[in-house]
Amino acid sequence: MKSKVGHFTVFFVCMTIALALFAGSASGADKKGIKEISDGERAFAMMTVQNVFSKHAFYHQASKHCEEIADIWVAEDGPNAKTARWILNASEVLQGIDKIKDRYCTKHVEGLKKTLEALSKKVPSVKNIPENISAGAEYVMHTQETPVIEVAGDGKTAKMLCYSIGLSVQGSVDESGNTSTRSMWMWEKYAVDFIKEDGEWKIWHLVNIHDEGPSESGSQGQGGMPGGQGGAPGGQGGAPGGQDMAQGEMPPGGQGGMPGGQGGAPGGQGGAPGGQGGSSEGVPDYFRYSPTEPLRIDPPFPEPYYTFSETFSY
Repeated sequence: MKSKVGHFTVFFVCMTIALALFAGSASGADKKGIKEISDGERAFAMMTVQNVFSKHAFYHQASKHCEEIADIWVAEDGPNAKTARWILNASEVLQGIDKIKDRYCTKHVEGLKKTLEALSKKVPSVKNIPENISAGAEYVMHTQETPVIEVAGDGKTAKMLCYSIGLSVQGSVDESGNTSTRSMWMWEKYAVDFIKEDGEWKIWHLVNIHDEGPSESGSQGQGGMPGGQGGAPGGQGGAPGGQDMAQGEMPPGGQGGMPGGQGGAPGGQGGAPGGQGGSSEGVPDYFRYSPTEPLRIDPPFPEPYYTFSETFSY
């Protein structure tokens, strides 16, 4: 009898522990009686949205903007197409996935074609064929550091704020076919809203803001600021956009399609804010570094929330 009681007691204790662990991991129930996703689901979502945005960096680096739109942005024919938004360098708003695609994909490809055409005339070995479409384009890598991520309690949306130390490399070819490159650092913030469509996390709203870099400077490596004001790694000191390109020796890659004016003036080579289907209206007054302004965190951190209507939009 004692043996049976002992076995029952052990079984009861084990079941109690198991139920307690399950209740804790499910985070199950109860914010005001509303069921939230589990801690495990939240952690998985955080990793997934970070992977999605890391894909943006690689697509952009390879000038595969159209492929990016199709893969990791909200669907063109989906429920979030009209509310998709990209605020470029805190100066221009692209509202709707159609405007984003036109600027970031269509016009970018048009610029790449012009670049390849000019390049193939100077370097006959580079054929003007679709396989070479990104030859001569700007090489850009925007890494993502220090991500701060919040996933909605209902598991339908997520928010991320992160910093980016980026590198821009631009090339030129002279009349003799000799090539050269100039490289620059860019320092910026990204703020992103993600939303689930058909069970997949997608970019919904995106803000990028240059703190320091080629879009902010018009000079050649002033004062040796680390990575700042046009100073290239290794001290090449190239002016923003590359002097060779600025003098018309070869068109820069991706005219009119580079988000945030990377390698050019704010608003991009496609025009000033408001150009190329964008608008400068409705741009929040985001913090940009100034020696006369107090420092602050802006855009703000994402905060815990249950559903998107309870929080702010990036």
